[in-house]
Amino acid sequence: MTVLAALFFLLGFAASWVAGRFVSSGAAVVQGGAIGICGVAALMVGMPHVLETSFGWAIVALLIYGLIGAVIFRSGQAAREKAQ
Repeated sequence: MTVLAALFFLLGFAASWVAGRFVSSGAAVVQGGAIGICGVAALMVGMPHVLETSFGWAIVALLIYGLIGAVIFRSGQAAREKAQ
């Protein structure tokens, strides 16, 4: 994995937490879009060899990435609810 792919993945995780913590209406759409765009960008730009050689593993990686992003999103929502 290249540094660029790791940065895209981390950017998606950060956007998930920020969406859960600070966005009140439409947060799920913002989180889904951020995770989707950052995950696909990480695979296409940062790890194109994985996408070329094994499309199935790339989809599995995106699924796991999305699930982890959802957990981070929920922790951001919990922090927002706790703060209110």
